[in-house]
Amino acid sequence: MKITDIQVKKASFAFDKPFKISFAVLTGFETMVVRIDTDEGIVGYGEAGPFEYVTGDNLDTCMVIAQAFREKLIGEDPLAIQRIHSIMNGMYHGHTSVKAAIDIACYDIAAKKMGVPLYRFLGGHNPTFVSDVTIGIRSPEEMAEECLDWKKKGFSILKIKLGEDIREDAERIKAIRDAVGDDVTLRVDANQGWTVKEAIQMAPLLTSLNVELMEQPVKDYDYAGLKYVTEHTDLPIAADESCRVPEDAAKLANMRACDAMNIKLMKCGGIEPALRINAVSEANNLWCMLGCMGESVIANTAAMHLFAAMDNIRKADLDITFFSHCDWITGGFTAKGGEITLTERPGIGIDVDGF
Repeated sequence: MKITDIQVKKASFAFDKPFKISFAVLTGFETMVVRIDTDEGIVGYGEAGPFEYVTGDNLDTCMVIAQAFREKLIGEDPLAIQRIHSIMNGMYHGHTSVKAAIDIACYDIAAKKMGVPLYRFLGGHNPTFVSDVTIGIRSPEEMAEECLDWKKKGFSILKIKLGEDIREDAERIKAIRDAVGDDVTLRVDANQGWTVKEAIQMAPLLTSLNVELMEQPVKDYDYAGLKYVTEHTDLPIAADESCRVPEDAAKLANMRACDAMNIKLMKCGGIEPALRINAVSEANNLWCMLGCMGESVIANTAAMHLFAAMDNIRKADLDITFFSHCDWITGGFTAKGGEITLTERPGIGIDVDGF
């Protein structure tokens, strides 16, 4: 099989309402949708969801680099995914979201070639799992009300964005636990917003409220600080922005700087490097969670397939499509509350109209 063409298209998606985290307020996102055609008539779709602060690229750079990749990858075998990555990595360092788009499209093609959904191609057997839904930073009262609304919609796991003043953060998480009761699982993500001391100060309260984990409490570059928090709290600590690529995973594992790693396809460059992060984690008795950023159904569904295939990826944070809507990219999965079931269609299982 050979790649005959690679096409790209800009796409915009709006959130239902603004979404605040510790370092940004988001009103929506733009992505680059990728279509790879082959000489066997099999078409694969992928997507780049760049976020400059995390991935180091933006939509404009993605469009330029995708054209450079097109020139080098036409004629290559899309099933030789490690070779595809070797070519891309040899051309550009970083730019992980555009690499993820090519990677996802190649995996879509590979699974379609086999006639199986992607999660089965990757070795999985169960298409159903439960994802959390994320609550952005607002006042304690507003966040508590929003959490209760999501609970009423059937969501049993809530990921709470914190990372501002720890006194108000404490009021936020207490108000949320009071509102939703004890039958909802809470996770906390500070998005690098706390110091080491603040994270340790917050930990006893979070433990007393039966919070499941604390994600990325300190700055992404502060591996020593992350390790100190991990060693001095009872809560499981998950690295997110500190774990972008497999080499970061190896450093975190060697330092025993965390208990878990949050993989995101846009951070690491796609499914192939995500599998390597998970392998490093599992070999070091660490577990993974799988998250998302500004992505539509295409990339988010690809991540869902990866989650369904890997036993060591234990927690899903794949909620982006709960906040935005798109009528020209459809399929992939069905959802009942936070319970997601992937379709049994070959590949990712999505339809892209007009492209």
